[in-house]
Amino acid sequence: MTSNNPSRKILYPIEHRVVQRQNRQKIQDIVLVGLYTTAAAGLAMAAPNTLRLLGYVQKYVGPQKNVDSRMYQALARLRARGLVTRQNILTKAGKGRAAALNAVETIAPKIPLRWDKKWRLIMFDIWEKRKAERNQLRGMLERVGFTKLQESVWVFPYPCEELFVYLQTQLRLGPSIRYLVVEEIDNDHALRHEFDLPKR
Repeated sequence: MTSNNPSRKILYPIEHRVVQRQNRQKIQDIVLVGLYTTAAAGLAMAAPNTLRLLGYVQKYVGPQKNVDSRMYQALARLRARGLVTRQNILTKAGKGRAAALNAVETIAPKIPLRWDKKWRLIMFDIWEKRKAERNQLRGMLERVGFTKLQESVWVFPYPCEELFVYLQTQLRLGPSIRYLVVEEIDNDHALRHEFDLPKR
């Protein structure tokens, strides 16, 4: 029976199926990285980080109530592909793919055609005893194109919230790292020049 509700009608079924496959792949990749970054110790340890990321990408998962079921569906598909064992441990092939996915460049911010004239700031205050994570964070920000505004304040001109969530989750920084979107930074001439943006 065909629904009369126009909101339910799929105008482009082939495109719709392609998008569905892409979304399933995205969820599987997130689960795979979640397992990888917890040293493949099993779903019980991977779940908090994985759910944190899945919660952000609800555009792939759907309503929050679906997150658990979609994660377990993704695990079943990963097992079928030989990437995860029945005990939720990564296989050799799974480790290889997860290592590639875990590279921060895979979620580097996309550069839009036009700048929206807003600045994105990532700020952090990380204790000295976590110096290794702090240095790793700085290296990642620099690698994807951020520039240092002050010692613990880094700036980028384009949307990058997914990158922020990734860094906060994978480095387990919690509230030690913050993400801001600001409309103006005084004396931003040097920043505009560095990012090749229009002058005022």
